[in-house]
Amino acid sequence: MTEPKVSRPPRKSAYFVLAILVALIIGGWSAYWAVGRGIVSDVIRNGVKVAEADGGSLECGNQQLGGYPFRFELTCTPFRMDKNGEWYFINELRGVALAYNPTHVIFEATGPAEATFGQAGPAYSAHWKTAQASVIAKDSKPSKLDAVFKEPKLTYTIGDQSVEFDAELTEAHMRRVEGNEDALDLSLLVTGLTAGQVSDDVPLDISLVMQLPEGSKLLDGKVRNIADLMVDEELKVNVSNLHLKSGEFSVKTGGDLVIDRQGRLNGTLPLVITGIHQLEDVLHPLFPQGSKTLESLQKTAMSIGQGSAVNGVPTLKIPVTIENGRARIAFFDLGPVPQLIIKESGS
Repeated sequence: MTEPKVSRPPRKSAYFVLAILVALIIGGWSAYWAVGRGIVSDVIRNGVKVAEADGGSLECGNQQLGGYPFRFELTCTPFRMDKNGEWYFINELRGVALAYNPTHVIFEATGPAEATFGQAGPAYSAHWKTAQASVIAKDSKPSKLDAVFKEPKLTYTIGDQSVEFDAELTEAHMRRVEGNEDALDLSLLVTGLTAGQVSDDVPLDISLVMQLPEGSKLLDGKVRNIADLMVDEELKVNVSNLHLKSGEFSVKTGGDLVIDRQGRLNGTLPLVITGIHQLEDVLHPLFPQGSKTLESLQKTAMSIGQGSAVNGVPTLKIPVTIENGRARIAFFDLGPVPQLIIKESGS
């Protein structure tokens, strides 16, 4: 008859080895976190030195760096940066990265925020309910950026003119194009936009999806103005979809555009306009004061456009050609469209 086996209690040496392993893991992780914390501090110090060497400044006020043991969390209250008469201000900026995944950083900001581009402007001031951004790095450089603003309010001022924009939600997304490191996919979503004298009862929704063949510089942080994106004195923009909607009114289009050194648009956009009679009333706050482009577009489109109906609402399909910053339908000149402000590259 086989005698039953008697279990032996663990030896004290086993507990001792386990305790040593736990201590090594904790100590190793603490050392890793301390090194990471030092790297973040070095990045901030180097950023300050670089800004000062370029004749500007960078300030992370009341700097706090914590988050041990599982996060790196940096808070600046406030965050300021200026150079060559341009300056940026955010009341509070927080950056958080998980210690085990430092290539993914989440940013949160508390308003207000301000930005001024020289004494002549333009100048911006912004408020919001919440503002968050996510940045994912790959091969030591950002590959994806997502930003979401809830209930943003933006005031744009240039000279004596000032326009205030309000929205329910604004989202912006950037992605490097797989297989083409130079190109960048961008999308923008704005819901509930009101601006100037746009009625609060019928706010404007905007959806934009486009690609910049040479736009990856935006994620690399190498773009100070639109001129830095230009190749051979022009900037190509591939618009996959642009949709503006307000009540029964909507505009859909897409196509390839080219922006020249003077900030003028060039290209052909096939417009599908529903509720054409509301076009000028809805969109005029988005155009410069005194611009007659929308009035001309509305009158010309209603006279020559191919008409149909969508859900009982009159709909027109018309191709609009933009050449050297002037829009036309066939031989009918619609006048100038807003130009982008282009500064010298690297200025």
